This record gives sequence, structure tokens and C-alpha cells, in this order.
Amino acid sequence: MPLIKLNRINKGGEILLNSEHIVFIETESRTTTVHLGDRLLFSVEEPPTVIADQIEQMEVARIRNAIVGSRVDGKPLV
Repeated sequence: MPLIKLNRINKGGEILLNSEHIVFIETESRTTTVHLGDRLLFSVEEPPTVIADQIEQMEVARIRNAIVGSRVDGKPLV
């Protein structure tokens, strides 16, 4: 459940969102809206592809860290 940092359009400033609570992301007239499961929505500056890339990078890092931490890769811990 990585947190992603996005920049809000309406009120300005950054927000942190739990990626597991994102239900869907839509784009309308160059505005990206993030819909959360608890009926919240935020208009943000980032396009949907950037948000998806952020989530993917965090998930890959989480899995990589778990593999390295468990030493499943066969490399000795130095």
C-alpha cells in the first residue's frame, strides 16, 4: 500500500494518497481527477500515466526489497 504524492489543483499544495484506495482516475478537459473508495475525489496536476508510473515504481521497489531482504536471489547479505 504505497503512498503517492500528488499536487492538488483547486487548493494547491501536495497530498499523500494510499494507492489502494484509488478506485479510478479520469481525465476530462485536461484535468485529472482521482476518485477514492470513500467518495472523495481530488483534481490533481499530474496526468494519469504519471500516477500509474509512480504506483508501479513503488510496487516494484517493494517487491525488490522483499526479495533482497529474504535473500531468495541467492546473493549473500553483505
